[in-house]
Amino acid sequence: MRERLLGAIVGVVAIALGVATTASDLSARPDGSPRRHLTQAAPAVGRVESYAVASALVRRPGGTAGSVALRSFSVAGRPYLLVVDPDTLLTSLVSAEGVRTESWPAATLRARLSGTTYVRALEDGRRNEGALRDAGVTHLRRGQPGINLTVDLCPSRHPLDRRLFTTLLEQLERLERPVPVAVAVTGVWLRTHPADLDWLVGLVRSNRLAITWVNHSFNHFWDRSRPLASNFLLEPGTNMTEEVLATERALIEQGLVPSVFFRFPGLVSSRELVETVVSFGLVPVGSDAWLAKGEWPTDGSIVLVHGNGNEPLGVSRFIELLARERSAVRQHRWLLLDLRASLVNSERTPER
Repeated sequence: MRERLLGAIVGVVAIALGVATTASDLSARPDGSPRRHLTQAAPAVGRVESYAVASALVRRPGGTAGSVALRSFSVAGRPYLLVVDPDTLLTSLVSAEGVRTESWPAATLRARLSGTTYVRALEDGRRNEGALRDAGVTHLRRGQPGINLTVDLCPSRHPLDRRLFTTLLEQLERLERPVPVAVAVTGVWLRTHPADLDWLVGLVRSNRLAITWVNHSFNHFWDRSRPLASNFLLEPGTNMTEEVLATERALIEQGLVPSVFFRFPGLVSSRELVETVVSFGLVPVGSDAWLAKGEWPTDGSIVLVHGNGNEPLGVSRFIELLARERSAVRQHRWLLLDLRASLVNSERTPER
């Protein structure tokens, strides 16, 4: 059993979130995403223990700075790290055995990495942090037309709205394979929808979908009778450490790799919540086009729909949008964009 678990996590390390093992594997498409896209899913690794926030530089062989350690944990008694590449924002799981790390306070580490894509993205994630709604990155500049699709999977008694994903594949797979989509998932949804999760992971393993797994909190508390100022993660007594880390832990136990993105439930937050999320090393991602609320996207929009069955209107409007743009899609004048690659390109392209 021990050998099976260790073998599984080694598989995750090798193929995690599009992270390749050689430089040639990361030869880029025009949008900055890897040309040979490796899967973001591997066999479940079993129980993750001692999961904690880390703040360290991980050195490559030879001593050069490589990645930033965001979390430390163990599986079957062996230590591992969740790391992010500060230039590409790609995340991966690496063995902590034999790896040289330099631990620093988060503020010191970010000062040392100032000017990197990662630190600039964290700063952009603090946009509008004092507002009650719509904090974080909501729109990304792009060199080509298209949108960044994000699909929220909040807790739900309904099954996954699979028509959204099947329509994506029907309309786009011949032009974009794998089709990129960011899925903002809650821990409760992961726990209560195993068959739907398996179906999504199957599409990733077959290289049909490229999913960026966005943290959407674990419980996603919501009470329709409460004002926003005390709702969602602003509910008094909310344990933000557990809301963030428990979802990441659940993803890793399923053989999935968390990204550096976090979406606030309801897009509701406060300055304190934004600062807390950034202190965990995550980039808050909002939306300027919540389709079910009548917000329509423009090029570079971060589009929000709910794929959990709770908001079918948003899915219907997205399918309508795809139909409207069908001619442009066929001419490569309108595409679904990879959220991570879009943010990287946005950070590398100065404002004009």
